[in-house]
Amino acid sequence: MEASLGGPPESVVKALSRPNRKNIGKAVGQLLSWANSQTDHALIRRSVRSMRRAIRVVQEALPDTDPELIGGFFANLLDLWETGQTLDKKLKEICNLRFPRDRGRLHDALIWVDAIQVDMASYWIGEVKKDVPKLLRALDKLEHKRRPRKQKRNLANAPSGRKRKVVQPTTAALKPANRK
Repeated sequence: MEASLGGPPESVVKALSRPNRKNIGKAVGQLLSWANSQTDHALIRRSVRSMRRAIRVVQEALPDTDPELIGGFFANLLDLWETGQTLDKKLKEICNLRFPRDRGRLHDALIWVDAIQVDMASYWIGEVKKDVPKLLRALDKLEHKRRPRKQKRNLANAPSGRKRKVVQPTTAALKPANRK
């Protein structure tokens, strides 16, 4: 069972295209095994760990904000980040291609980048752009709540607004005046 560049093994595709009770279950099992083998589990663990820490920090900073907004924002951000990580891996693969032997693989990689990665990244960027203003508004509301408001002064006990003249004692009154 040799895996093609971007899809499941051909034997699985053939088995699923000609359904038969015996081989459909086996083909589905093989398809699930193939999908699991194509998953970067370390990347997923690292991504989820980062996302949990970030969500915790933002929830502490914005306690009155809808948790679904915060979670949705970070889920979209995580998907955007994972799209970038996948693109990074594809670019590393492109760097290892040898020509003219791998011209077909370069063609497939470029089509994959154009058809999938650019569209996915654009979608996730759009989703993140929707949530950022909402989170900024929540942060601004929090700032306004925490600032102490100016209190009205109780004018009955307040000193008057006029400045008082401070009279300094002078020694001029003690000296005799010079008269002519």
